Amino acid sequence: MTGVKVLVINSDLAANRGDRAIAAGLLGLVRDTFPGARVTIVSQHATRDGAWFDAEALGQDIHSLSPLALVSLMRAARRADLVLWGGGELLKDYTNRLGVWYWAVKIAAVRAANRNLVGAFQGIGPTSARSSRRLIAATVRRTKTFLTRDEESRDKLVAWGVPAERVTASFDCAVYATDLEPVDLPAERYAIVAPREWFHYRKGGWLPHRWRRERPQPDADLLATRLVEAIDALVEAHGAVVLAPMHMVQDPAFAHRLRERAAHPERVHVLDDDEVSPGQIRSVYAAADVMIALRLHAGIVASSVGVPTVTYFYVDKGRLYADQVGAAGYTRPIERLLEDDAVADLTHLASAVVTDAAQAERTAAALAAMRERLRADFAAAVGR
Repeated sequence: MTGVKVLVINSDLAANRGDRAIAAGLLGLVRDTFPGARVTIVSQHATRDGAWFDAEALGQDIHSLSPLALVSLMRAARRADLVLWGGGELLKDYTNRLGVWYWAVKIAAVRAANRNLVGAFQGIGPTSARSSRRLIAATVRRTKTFLTRDEESRDKLVAWGVPAERVTASFDCAVYATDLEPVDLPAERYAIVAPREWFHYRKGGWLPHRWRRERPQPDADLLATRLVEAIDALVEAHGAVVLAPMHMVQDPAFAHRLRERAAHPERVHVLDDDEVSPGQIRSVYAAADVMIALRLHAGIVASSVGVPTVTYFYVDKGRLYADQVGAAGYTRPIERLLEDDAVADLTHLASAVVTDAAQAERTAAALAAMRERLRADFAAAVGR
C-alpha cells in the first residue's frame, strides 16, 4: 500500500527538540511501514519543519486555541487515510488540569473527522484529580488503539477504565531515529550537558505555568551553582563542554547564564541555533564523550546514537527509560544535585559510564530490541 496519506499530530515541534526527536522516530516508523507515504505534520514553523522532516506541514501552533485552526486540522484529518496522535507526555495534570481538557476537545474533533485515529507511543504523566483521570480515559478511548511508551503508562490507563485490549505498552519512538547529518562540531573533544532549571511551576492547579505568577524556587540557585561546578569539572576532564538546550524557549537563556559563570567560558559552547536540524543534533551528540541529561530526550537521543549517558530525572519518565535500557546505575533523581557531594558523584558517574563496556553492550542490545518491538507494535496498531 503506497501513497497512503498520514497526518501526524505530534507535540511542540516549533520549540522543543525532544518533541522533534519523537517526531523523527515516528516518521521513520511510518515510512518503513508504508513506503512512499505522504506525510503531513503540524507545526508553527511549517517551512522549516516541513523541510526537516520531508513532509507537508500544516502551519499552526499545536497548542492553538483558534477555532479556525481546529477546523483546518479537522479538514487535514478528513483527507488522511491514517491519523497518528503522537507526542511525549501530553496526558497528565501535574503541570495543569486545563491541558487535559484541551486534548480532550481537540481529539474529539479529530475523531469526528477521521475514525482511523491511533495514539502513538505516549507517556501518561502523574495525574491526581479523579476528574482528570476519567477525562484522560475517555480521550484515549476515542482512539482505535493506543500505544504507550512504558508499562506504567499502560497500567494507569487500564486502571482508569480503558479496555486492556485497546492499549499496548511499547517504547518511546525517539529511539528509532539514528540517521546523522553533516554538521560543524563545536570542539574536537567534549562532554554534553542538557540543562534545565529547577521546576518552574507549582504542581497541579488549573492554569499552565506560563499563565501564572510563580515565586522563585528556593533550590533554583543551588541547582545552577552545582551545574556550573559540574561544567568546570567536565571541562577539565574532556577539554570542552557543549550545553544543549532542549526546550528552545526556556533552556537557552539558562544555558548562557551557566556559561557566563563557568571558570573557562571560552571552552563552553551553547548549542542554541534553532536552525540546526534533528539529524544534525544527533551528529553533535554522537561525537561527544558523554552526555549528562537533565532533559529526558537528550538522554534518549544520546544513548540512541551510542553515547554513554548519565540521566537526572525530575519525574518518573526518566527513571523508566533508564530501566528499559538497563542503565539504572547511571541514573539519579534531580534532587541528588542539591547534595554536598553532588559534583563528585556526577563526575564519578561520567567517568565510569565512559569506560563501562558492559553497560554499552546492555544499552545497545536493549535499543535493538526496542526498535524491533516498535516496528512490530506500530505495524499491528495500523493494521499491517
